[in-house]
Amino acid sequence: MKLGKGSCNGTFGELVQGVIGDRPFLITLPIPSLRSEASFTPDPSISKIRVEDSKTKAMRAGELLLKRFHIKEGGHLEIHSNIPAGKGMASSSADITAALRAISDSYSLPLTNEMISTISTKVEPTDGVMYEGIVAYDYFNGKLLESFGDLPPYILVGIDLGGTIDTIQFNQVRKAYSGEDQKQFLEAYHLVKRGCKERNFADICKAATISARVNQKILPKPVFHHLEKIADTYQGGTVVAHSGTVAGILLDHNIPNPDKVVSHLLREISIAFMNSNLRLFQYDSYEKIIV
Repeated sequence: MKLGKGSCNGTFGELVQGVIGDRPFLITLPIPSLRSEASFTPDPSISKIRVEDSKTKAMRAGELLLKRFHIKEGGHLEIHSNIPAGKGMASSSADITAALRAISDSYSLPLTNEMISTISTKVEPTDGVMYEGIVAYDYFNGKLLESFGDLPPYILVGIDLGGTIDTIQFNQVRKAYSGEDQKQFLEAYHLVKRGCKERNFADICKAATISARVNQKILPKPVFHHLEKIADTYQGGTVVAHSGTVAGILLDHNIPNPDKVVSHLLREISIAFMNSNLRLFQYDSYEKIIV
């Protein structure tokens, strides 16, 4: 036994989310600088995991892990995260994954991503953040569908529209996707797959926009059409949290004058929402920073 450490990234919504046939799926958009960091101190004098009240999902997952390996003692779990909660940025999924990694590190348990996935979905639908890179993932049943590797270099400019979404309640409601919607999801899926394989960011942008547009019928973003219009100007795409409050613009990192373009986008979005206190995001996949 030792002090265990674990971490996990968050996301900026999803590149794609919907259904193919009867199978729900999402395609991840991991943001490495959004992180949950966990530490676990074993304590043989207690039988439960103790944690801050707001991190009870991670606590439940941790106790399921200990039960799986027949460990009857508890410990103290601490989690520090810069991932906003209730926004569709995988805060709970990242907390759970980081916690499971910290506990397994403490006891030197043979934890796999598949174990994390199985345990996570017993707590809530999860975001697939336990897997590296861009993946297609069945978030209800905790199944990895396919790994696509990494995205081509990109820039993300986004906005938090405010409020929060309870993802557990949201995912309990059946989504009324039409046959045409399912065709759109299938197209988006293959665009991401091709875009990652061929390093064609235009395909990624098109896929994200297709999925975001369908999601307007499920969880509409009032800013969507404004963002889509701006994104088109720079051959970019629109990305959203399909069960959250953030939306943004994806741009190829190799566009001319990227700093000037980003400044223009931030100014355009700020002007559109100048009477609110909404948070703006900027992320560059080269620099690994978010502000």
